[in-house]
Amino acid sequence: MNLKKIGSNIFTTNLFADFILSKIPKEEQSIIKVIDCTNFFVIKGKTTYNEVLDLSTLTSEFEKKYKSIIKDVKISHSIDLIEYGLSLSSQTELKYTYHFTDNCSYNQKQIDLFKSEEHSYTNETFPKKITDEELVSVSEFPHGYSLGQGRLLYYYGKHIFYSIPSNYSLQPLTFNLTTLKNEDGDNSLKIFNPYLGSNDNRLVSAILDVFDFDMSWLNTEMKKVDWSI
Repeated sequence: MNLKKIGSNIFTTNLFADFILSKIPKEEQSIIKVIDCTNFFVIKGKTTYNEVLDLSTLTSEFEKKYKSIIKDVKISHSIDLIEYGLSLSSQTELKYTYHFTDNCSYNQKQIDLFKSEEHSYTNETFPKKITDEELVSVSEFPHGYSLGQGRLLYYYGKHIFYSIPSNYSLQPLTFNLTTLKNEDGDNSLKIFNPYLGSNDNRLVSAILDVFDFDMSWLNTEMKKVDWSI
């Protein structure tokens, strides 16, 4: 995941995507993408929700609510390409890489560069600076994604990852999370450890002994909070 400077274009697209998503009931399946093309915004999305959102009103509300953060950003021209009333299935699997850092969504090089230069950075082995001079800025997962479209799995992965001792490995771990059961009817999980060069079955076994993959409690808790925070 990119590490965003507050007020930057990439930050604003993510914030706006989540703001639009907040106007759709959390029980619905939705994906909202915001693309900032400098002189206009494209809002692309799909949702099971049937009621069409008034993006003109939402845009004004967004600019007013976050004025102190987004500064002079004005979404004066936008294209609404959200599709409503679709049949969308919940996402049952997610592959995501977590890091042994203060915030496991970001790698340490990203964090160090962000703190020293105060710019947005990509999540790569050698992070690249993201500036407002980019031709377009696009919102990214999990922003704009409903809980059933991988967001809940992403949060549950963080919940599991923070239980792993930080001295276990200096390498990031890639989780293959799923809500599906294996052939024996048990919970399934794969964790790729680059230090081993393979899946860490020993760690998986230890995690499955502790976590039951019942995410209903997390689903309930996440519906109570403001995701923009």
